[in-house]
Amino acid sequence: MSEVTRLPCWSDWKWQQQNSVTTLEELVGAFPGLACSSRLEALRNALDTRRVSLTPYSLGLIQTDAAQRPLEQDPLWAQLIPEFAAPSPFEYDGTTENWELDHEMVTGICQHKYDNRVIVRAANVCHAYCQFCYEALRTLEIRSPKPGLKKSEWQATLDYLEAHPEVEEVILSGGEPLMLSDARLDAMLQSIRAVRPDIVIRLHTRALTFNPFRITQALASTLARHQVTAVGLHVAHPRELTDAFFTAVRALQRAVPLLFANIPFLAGVNNHLQTLRDLCMGLYRGGVTPHYLYQFMPFSPGHSRYAAPASEAISLLRQLKRRISNLAVPEFVIPHVTGKHTLPLELGGPPTRIETDAEGNEAIHFTNWKGQACVFPQ
Repeated sequence: MSEVTRLPCWSDWKWQQQNSVTTLEELVGAFPGLACSSRLEALRNALDTRRVSLTPYSLGLIQTDAAQRPLEQDPLWAQLIPEFAAPSPFEYDGTTENWELDHEMVTGICQHKYDNRVIVRAANVCHAYCQFCYEALRTLEIRSPKPGLKKSEWQATLDYLEAHPEVEEVILSGGEPLMLSDARLDAMLQSIRAVRPDIVIRLHTRALTFNPFRITQALASTLARHQVTAVGLHVAHPRELTDAFFTAVRALQRAVPLLFANIPFLAGVNNHLQTLRDLCMGLYRGGVTPHYLYQFMPFSPGHSRYAAPASEAISLLRQLKRRISNLAVPEFVIPHVTGKHTLPLELGGPPTRIETDAEGNEAIHFTNWKGQACVFPQ
């Protein structure tokens, strides 16, 4: 244990945020070996436009060499630092929206894509920034074009929930909803319950990887008091499953009936059988259901770095199926712009098939939940 982790403030989530590394100079201070690294100039260019933030906790998860340089293959560094190769045809361009279609945005922060549920973007900021985020326009851009959580946007969202009884679930996401204070979350949850006592409330977070100390007793009590039904944890690698992670899990389990995990499928991070096995069984062992394994979404940052073939994910899941606990094997989904689509593990002909062109690029043909013929990527 390092000297800094013995500080009484180490377990204070606000201290973690206040002491986050957000500049290149601070990053070099944390990893002195970067000062003479060939990677320094690329990092300088990326940080001109891209948000980067690493809590002291997440910094401590990154492995270094003897010269105090982050290991190039470190799975935490790979997720948090924008070091990209040459762009692919499906690379993020800083303007293309790949998930929030205009007609689905019933308010500036509320998206109604699926029949019975809406997702509310409760924050545009995060504890730390996943450089592959498919909400990059909202989270990674220093000057985000997306509206934030304002009183007028929130009231419009409440009015929509009250006027649409077919909406049975509201999902608080972001960015990171747990960047909000307990008082702000309490007020939001109370106002939802005031207009829709019957509605299911779900919350998505990646706090347990980047700042697990955010899961305080006060927060857990707030979630329990307002009958939050489920919390979705975003996690990508077994090294994220620390003692602090599971301390936070246990606090949530005492407050919320359902905990599940969504896992992005990332080249160089978890596209390896043993890694995926350790992650899924580690979550399951701790009482968290691995729910979705997400194919990388086109037009998200770092496509050439992070996108692994869908056929590779199918092969890995087929090897896991029946060899580990079935509840530990996630569904494999592709986040198509029209909505998520679950891919079967046995492919070939209709209704779902994968075609590969002469350059080795895959195209997945499927029929979506609305009965529409789709191609991914599109």
